[in-house]
Amino acid sequence: MSSVLTNNEIIRLQSVAKIFDGYVILVLIIIGTIGNLLNIVAFLRNKTLRQMSNCVFMIMFFVSNLTSLWTSRFQRSMLAITGVDLLVGSIFYCKVRWLFGRWSFNMSFTCICLSSIDRFLYTSRNERYRRLITFERAVIITTMISIAYIIIFMPDAIYYSGHRCMASSSDRVIYQQFIVYFNLTMTNSIPQITLGLFSMLTWYNLWSIRREQHNRLRQEVTRMMLVEYTVIFISSLPNFVYNLYAQITQSRMKSDLQIAQENLWKTVSVVPSFLLNIGTFYIYIIMSSAYRRNVRAAFSYGKRNQVTPHRSNLPITRFARQVAIKVIWRQ
Repeated sequence: MSSVLTNNEIIRLQSVAKIFDGYVILVLIIIGTIGNLLNIVAFLRNKTLRQMSNCVFMIMFFVSNLTSLWTSRFQRSMLAITGVDLLVGSIFYCKVRWLFGRWSFNMSFTCICLSSIDRFLYTSRNERYRRLITFERAVIITTMISIAYIIIFMPDAIYYSGHRCMASSSDRVIYQQFIVYFNLTMTNSIPQITLGLFSMLTWYNLWSIRREQHNRLRQEVTRMMLVEYTVIFISSLPNFVYNLYAQITQSRMKSDLQIAQENLWKTVSVVPSFLLNIGTFYIYIIMSSAYRRNVRAAFSYGKRNQVTPHRSNLPITRFARQVAIKVIWRQ
């Protein structure tokens, strides 16, 4: 390929990358902001939801999603669209972007995993397991993990400084290597394994309990868990593959064309990783009729009564009734 054709191809790849990095991400930010705000309102305006331990994990999950969208991606989206770097000249925004950008992205994955563990414990037949995570303990767990992430990602807030919000590659080379391995394990691999495992265990708990509306409840909860896990797996896989590839090929010499191709791959692979941050509300609305009723009740001006399962003439134990109500509220 001649140098002219190569340069044209590089320019074309860079233009496509800017479209994804700019307009596509901006649309996702708007959609995700609306969905997460509606989720927060739906949870906070319902008394039953506010009292559940799972509410702590979910509220932090929604807040982390909003933080991730506006700290990690909005600045890059504006840079790709307008050519104006919002970090330049604002040392405060520079520090916030690099500290809370990583914090929020990892906090989102952690909270959804904690939610799946909480769901498994609450559907267990062992009463000791069901009482293991209380509302107070959920607050403590979430707070401790949040502080731990802030400490881990503090070096980014230290390294990136100055009028142009730049960091010396030589100063942060060891930390950068740590971040690569951290992303491969804590951000990509462990959340997928954790959510998949506890989703299956929760499904088994529901399947083994004799309760009213057994089939309807089991099918609805199973669909929710499978869709939730599928979204995380699909959204994490492209970015995981790219990070693995980048780590393997970091010592190779690459042409300008190959670098442009890899930058486009990196940009495109990041887009699915934000599906978890933007799609939870819409997944819940589509998959769960109980959640749709909860959202309507949260925004109604009349008396906000809790949504209960449909009545049945079949006998049901007190434990099974409590499990059925709690699981429906989670969805």
